[in-house]
Amino acid sequence: MNGNSDEVPITNIPSGERIQKLSEHYYNEFGSEPDFYARVPGRVNLIGEHIDYCGYPVLPMALEQDIIVAAGFIKEHKLYVRNKNCKYDKIDIEIKPYSEIIIKADSNGKPFWYNYVLCGVKGALEHLNNKVINGLRLCIDGNIPPASGLSSSSALVSAVCLAFLYAQKENLNKKEIASLCANCERYIGTQGGGMDQAIAFLAEKYCAQYISWNPLKATKVVLPEDATFVVAHSLAEVNKAATNDYNERVIECRLAAKILSLDSQRPKTNHTIITLSQVQKLLNKSLEDMVNLVQCSLPKDIYLKYEVCKMLEITEDEMEEFYLTPNTRHLNEFKLKQRALHVYGEAMRVEEFRKICAQSMNGKTNGSANGVTFELKGSKNDVLSNLGELMSKSHESLKNLYECSHKNLDILVEISRELNVHSRLTGAGWGGCVVALCPRAKVNEYIEKLVDEFYVKHCKIDKTKAKSYVFATSPNYGAVIYTNK
Repeated sequence: MNGNSDEVPITNIPSGERIQKLSEHYYNEFGSEPDFYARVPGRVNLIGEHIDYCGYPVLPMALEQDIIVAAGFIKEHKLYVRNKNCKYDKIDIEIKPYSEIIIKADSNGKPFWYNYVLCGVKGALEHLNNKVINGLRLCIDGNIPPASGLSSSSALVSAVCLAFLYAQKENLNKKEIASLCANCERYIGTQGGGMDQAIAFLAEKYCAQYISWNPLKATKVVLPEDATFVVAHSLAEVNKAATNDYNERVIECRLAAKILSLDSQRPKTNHTIITLSQVQKLLNKSLEDMVNLVQCSLPKDIYLKYEVCKMLEITEDEMEEFYLTPNTRHLNEFKLKQRALHVYGEAMRVEEFRKICAQSMNGKTNGSANGVTFELKGSKNDVLSNLGELMSKSHESLKNLYECSHKNLDILVEISRELNVHSRLTGAGWGGCVVALCPRAKVNEYIEKLVDEFYVKHCKIDKTKAKSYVFATSPNYGAVIYTNK
């Protein structure tokens, strides 16, 4: 496993205060030292929001912030789970067959923190066909802000799954475990597309990744030297598994895709789920063509359930069984046009963003992506402006077409615009963070402006505390196992 770059790297346990304190906490809980640590980073998506589950490429990078799981082997088939943050409950469970692990939310529909641990274990057990060599004592530490849109929950699921597989002496390459962990998190109820897990395992230091699907592939994207990405928390926290908003967008895209594919798919009674990207390939059209097709084929702003059923020639019972999720079956209105327009437009922006980065490295001033031709403005000095404009357009689309922004996110974007800094919401939305593309020389001024105008003036937060909610970042490396044994 050590010598293969396709497999999760195993390295010696690093020195440092954080690992030391986690080790001490583990010892205080269990009376022994950890045998190994599993580390999985958070991520920030630079562009390509809500399109991974539609089959389109995305462009994220890994963060320095991460989840670290300290783990120790035990012979009994049990899990003893602790969190370094004392506000989270302890949990001790027997390791059962994966089919017997039931993941339930609280009375308000919000997942318990340890549900994400159970997701990782359940998915690992399914992969292992319930074959277990060792139980585990786990102590978890994370510095990714929860409910921030920076993939804290996915990192937790992935870190636990990685630790459990390592304890069972199971070797998986990065792509296999990324796909496995994407399936694991769906046990929580959200129909995610796999971006968070892909970047968690496939990330490399100093570059973002262009991640495509079927098959899963990560391609390095070297960012402009003068580009610094700043992440700022809106202070509006959202757990996408606690509401139906996320899954509602997923099924709206599914329904839009199914309707757009009708002319080429017979019979209509075929209930196979199809994605918007599959429809594009099926029809052999460019992304621009697909935008035009959506305008023609889905002209209404709102479609009622009976109208969708009539178009698909299915009953409402069939619609609920084959297309909706348990937490979306009550819906009666669907915004199919708006969601599809965002997806196809965002897919174009990802291609342009990637091409601009590549062309700027080569000193060229024009290019094309997926049938879309574009021209860079002026010299290399304008590259950041070109990239930034794509990010701003992304936010407008997420706000107006996908309707997943939040007033605090919009305020952060507007404050950024006043300083000629482009930004957009990142992650699922409805709260969480914005990511801004800022010239390196302007970073300190920009962060100071956000602290004063948003956190102090708008949110009434002490300036010292406010500085913890905004930070500059650069691409970091992916998941790793630390052990000295």
